[in-house]
Amino acid sequence: MTPRVPLRHLAALAVGALLTPLAAHAQAPSAQTFAEAAASFNKVVNGGFESATPAYWAPSGAGATWSATVARSATYSLALSGAGASSWTMGEAVRNWTDFVGVHGNNGFATGEIKIAGYVRADGVNINPTTTAQKYQLVADFKRADGTNIFGQSLVIDLPQTLATTNGWVAFDNLAAGAIVLPEAARSVSLSFRKGADATGTMYLDDLRFEASAGWPGTLHNGNVDAGEGWYYYTPDAEGGFATGQTWVNGVTNAQARSGTKSLRVQRLGSAGGEAVHISSRAPVTPNKPVLLSFWVKNEANARPDSIGIGDNNIGLTALWYTNLTAGKDGYGEVGGVDIRLNGEFNPMVIPLHPRTAANGWTQYAFVVTPPVRGANEAPVRGMELRLRYWHKFTGVTYWDDVVIADVDDVTAALPNLMTNGGFESTRPAYWAATGAGATWSTQARSLPRSVALSGAGASSWTMGEAVRNWTDFVGVHGNNGFATGEIKIAGYVRADGVNINPTTTAQKYQLVADFKRADGTNIFGQSLVIDLPQTLATTNGWVAFDNLAAGAIVLPEAARSVSLSFRKGADATGTMYLDDLRFEASAGWPGTLHNGNVDAGEGWYYYTPDAEGGFATGQTWINGPTTAAANTGALGLQIQRVGPAQGEAVHISPRVAASKGNPVLISFRARTAGNASPATIGTGDNNIGLTGLWYRNLTGGKDGYGEVGGFDVRFNGEYNDRVIPRLAQTASTDWRHYAIVAYAPDKPANETVVGMELRLRYWHQFTGQAHFDDVKVVSLGGAALTTTAADPAPTAPFAHGRSMLRAPYPNPLGRGAATLAFDLPASSPVTLDVYDVLGRHVASVVGGEMLEAGTHRYAFDGGALPSGTYIVRIVAGGRAETQMLTVAR
Repeated sequence: MTPRVPLRHLAALAVGALLTPLAAHAQAPSAQTFAEAAASFNKVVNGGFESATPAYWAPSGAGATWSATVARSATYSLALSGAGASSWTMGEAVRNWTDFVGVHGNNGFATGEIKIAGYVRADGVNINPTTTAQKYQLVADFKRADGTNIFGQSLVIDLPQTLATTNGWVAFDNLAAGAIVLPEAARSVSLSFRKGADATGTMYLDDLRFEASAGWPGTLHNGNVDAGEGWYYYTPDAEGGFATGQTWVNGVTNAQARSGTKSLRVQRLGSAGGEAVHISSRAPVTPNKPVLLSFWVKNEANARPDSIGIGDNNIGLTALWYTNLTAGKDGYGEVGGVDIRLNGEFNPMVIPLHPRTAANGWTQYAFVVTPPVRGANEAPVRGMELRLRYWHKFTGVTYWDDVVIADVDDVTAALPNLMTNGGFESTRPAYWAATGAGATWSTQARSLPRSVALSGAGASSWTMGEAVRNWTDFVGVHGNNGFATGEIKIAGYVRADGVNINPTTTAQKYQLVADFKRADGTNIFGQSLVIDLPQTLATTNGWVAFDNLAAGAIVLPEAARSVSLSFRKGADATGTMYLDDLRFEASAGWPGTLHNGNVDAGEGWYYYTPDAEGGFATGQTWINGPTTAAANTGALGLQIQRVGPAQGEAVHISPRVAASKGNPVLISFRARTAGNASPATIGTGDNNIGLTGLWYRNLTGGKDGYGEVGGFDVRFNGEYNDRVIPRLAQTASTDWRHYAIVAYAPDKPANETVVGMELRLRYWHQFTGQAHFDDVKVVSLGGAALTTTAADPAPTAPFAHGRSMLRAPYPNPLGRGAATLAFDLPASSPVTLDVYDVLGRHVASVVGGEMLEAGTHRYAFDGGALPSGTYIVRIVAGGRAETQMLTVAR
């Protein structure tokens, strides 16, 4: 076995556990496919519905198959056949919202009779068996919380073998074997459908259920065996075990697949009432840490397409929050949730409307939800569950695939960030390029926080290669019908520190050079326009205004479709000169905005404030730019601040990034505030911060046209649901918080087809104080980005029936030193291996999504600093999850 490159050492949360690989296969290739990336961060077990085993049931023996050929309630049944013994075992039936099996009275357990009932179908089985080895049986064990059997032994039900072939389904229950009267609640129940070694033919089992003499017995989740590994479901049929027939289909199918070979099918049959949900396993989450939910869905034969999205003629999801990851005998633990219907009720670019057509192809939906923070005396949220939802009035067939639950941070770390300079760490201003060692981006500024400076020996310059950009289509007087002849002025401010005075040659001067060009690049005036900057004082001790008038008026005979500007220092000029607040003015009308003439925006960004549009000619009433005081990570972050009683609003605007209809975009950033003067009304109206997303038909703007074709605002006021659109805390100052949403490009006519988007970080009209932003990320979620099943290369081979991946930790209990955590992979797979305490709190990450090859892998887990107690070791690999218990005893 080839040793792997050593895994980075990871410190366990608050306990300092050291994780070291003992032996494993060679390191996986560094380049991940999209499917591998999704597997590395996806918390959903079997999100592609590809698993070859049903939820909660484990096979043993080659003859144990999950049959899609014969089923009483479509789509699957459990089958046993072939030579030798085999079985299907549900190791634990007390799970999810069932805290015990037994009669549930008003005050908990009530003495009463429990019945196990279901259906079997025989095909060529031996009849009139006389020994256990010749029989098909169902075996049940009802246990106390400590694992002891309530009846002292297993309860064995002989399944019908009076006919070799039944040609249909035959009901059975335990009554022939004797009534089951539980004297106490069964806190754990196991069920095994087994074939003796000498039994022949094939027997199928379906629609197994519990019944009670009175009251509720506790639901046997996936007794219908239609849910794949990691999932269960509710339909009105399923709660009763399909005793009266099937009015819903809810299970895995190979009739459709968005990726891989299988998907989930949910369908109302005829006029069936109620609704259906398909429910994921619980995934660990952290309060206030945003979580991405994504799935693909298609539907056929909706009977009322014109009213899709109205009321309950809808599909969507429910996210539920839990105080534990285990449920069952540990308690249900649900503490709230959020429904998201695909009805466009908030904004169709954030909460889309499902298309109002009878049939729709595969469509991706994604949303960000934020787990709530609970009270100091309440158990915190530790997990969440995703329910794929088919509401009460929807009709027809739906197919679902590629389901993802992932921390937003994990997604943005794994997928490419489309945003330039999202951390505001660039050391150059947007649109300006430096030449020469003496060109610096200085914190000596007229309008905070920056200016551009030239100094030192030799020539240097700052050049804006193109000033016609964003919403400015040309420089010149903008009349009612486009260009109008008129005078243009270039104006700004400089500050001198020890410069040479009264220069006589170009080499001794500081100058501003402008070139006004036609669309073909030719110069409108045939040459550059050169403005000598003030050098009458060696040191000005303040900012000095300048414009082009001394060099001559600029009267443009035609629109300048391209403009370049260069602030330059001659090779013989000395000292330092700073330039700030450069702008265009016009004799009448609008000249076109010189974006980032104030040089306060970092690379890739620009901004709007009421000051900036006029080049801060009358002073500074806003701050809008990167500063060390606003950093969440790295050295710089963005600060936006209203100074005094300034009016209006401020936005900081990203470069355009590629976007298109059908490819949701994940927008993520951190923000905090300080010094708000009216905290009690934060989140009301315009006393808010947030974002605006704008969609464009081009990625260039400027002379190609502004191209904006719509957008959306998101204020942090909880107006949709504060788990989806959070509310900014109503306090004068807030700490850093992570905000994220998913946005959808609108469907536009061909001449307005969306190809790009722009993000605006927004400080609205009534907000006051400082707002800091950092770590801005925009990630495309469309296409293969969140595909959970690799189509190329071939799908990973399934795990062998009855074989576990995760071995028992050793030694166990663990005293001092390290425990060995070992697992076996039958095929290469991304792997996560984590340790949790019994409350579901994450203790350590042992393997963090690495792609590992087939074989045995061993890791040393040093739990020396862990307090005594029981811990859960959990592996997710190959589309399935397994756990083992590790006890630490001092």
